[in-house]
Amino acid sequence: MSAVKGVPPQWKITQVEELKKIISSHRVLALANFEKVPASLMQKVKRELKGSAEVRVVKKTLLNIALESFDKGYEKLKDYAKGQVAIIATNENPFKLYKRLEGLKIDAPLKPNQLSPIDVVVNEGPTSLPPGPAMAELQMAGIPAAVEKGKVVIKTKATVVKAGDVVKPEVAKALEKLNIKPLKIGLETIAVYDGVVLTPELLKIDEEAILKDFQNAYRIAMNLAVNCGYVTKETAEILLIKGFMDAKTLAINAGILEKDVMPELLMKAHAQMLSLASVLSPEALDDELKALVKREEIKPVEKVEEKKEEKEEKKEEEKKEDEAIEGLASLFG
Repeated sequence: MSAVKGVPPQWKITQVEELKKIISSHRVLALANFEKVPASLMQKVKRELKGSAEVRVVKKTLLNIALESFDKGYEKLKDYAKGQVAIIATNENPFKLYKRLEGLKIDAPLKPNQLSPIDVVVNEGPTSLPPGPAMAELQMAGIPAAVEKGKVVIKTKATVVKAGDVVKPEVAKALEKLNIKPLKIGLETIAVYDGVVLTPELLKIDEEAILKDFQNAYRIAMNLAVNCGYVTKETAEILLIKGFMDAKTLAINAGILEKDVMPELLMKAHAQMLSLASVLSPEALDDELKALVKREEIKPVEKVEEKKEEKEEKKEEEKKEDEAIEGLASLFG
């Protein structure tokens, strides 16, 4: 019996209802393109995501109908449903989901006559290939090869194909011989909806760069907190040490006679005495002072080193001040 005109087939109604149920039971919905993904890899993705996400290959028209039935903004995904589309419904963080999908991609070779999406570079060094036809094949592909110690070696680094170029059959064959698989194939994330639509440009995060940013921000914040005397459990110990050192420096410069600074005060007084003695006439000095002054005069290297240390300390102080200013700027925009 033929279907009633204007009424969709029951199987379409059933699939739309299933899609609506999947979408409504998960917080995050991702669209991915599975074009050129082999069936074995698709099955692997489903196995790896089992328990944390539901993967379903869908017809775009049915998906759009399901998306339109929601009031939460899912209809925005309709603009991204292009090509061969699969949905991934999950409660995972969308950034974590994107990272997992990228991690499930596999290496793949370039095929003859396809457009290369990337530059392919062959690095210099030894190969596992024996001399013979293989070397000729590499040379035909524009790879500088030679024989050394019974093995084929790449003499110099070479770019064999550039992004956008058609891959020549001889180049594809040479790369296969070298077991170079420059491509990554797998589910290509198109967009993810989690209250807002997130595209791959937003989902791709350089974790190392972010970690460095956090470390740098922490360092600047610590310097700022210490220099402005802001007490937290992280800065308390440093501030106590700094306070002790500042108090000690003040006591020495002010000549306060306190037992903790007496050694430094005696050393300072001794240095001042020698400095004064060095400008006096020798007749005004006794033998002991003359000997001390003479001993100091033959230590020019030590004096230079002291000045160098003073300059380094000054530079360090200036650096801390600059970092504190940077911290203020980052905090207040």
